[in-house]
Amino acid sequence: MRKTILAAAAALMLTTGPVLAAEQDDVERLAREGAEKFIEALETLIERLPRYDMPEVTDDGDIIIRRRDPETAPHPGGQGDDEVERI
Repeated sequence: MRKTILAAAAALMLTTGPVLAAEQDDVERLAREGAEKFIEALETLIERLPRYDMPEVTDDGDIIIRRRDPETAPHPGGQGDDEVERI
């Protein structure tokens, strides 16, 4: 009886081994793909975030927040770089 149970357990281990290995490979592949997609999404987010300098307070009390790349930034209403949009 003991030999039969051991033989059945050994046969079960031999047949489930490749299945478990394949499942492990699938899990690792899916985790890697998920991490790659997450990193791509973060890179896209960082690229799309506007980049601003530190706020400046003028003598009049106005707060100015300048873009770091003013030459690539759109100018709302056709304003120049030296003009300040007041809110």
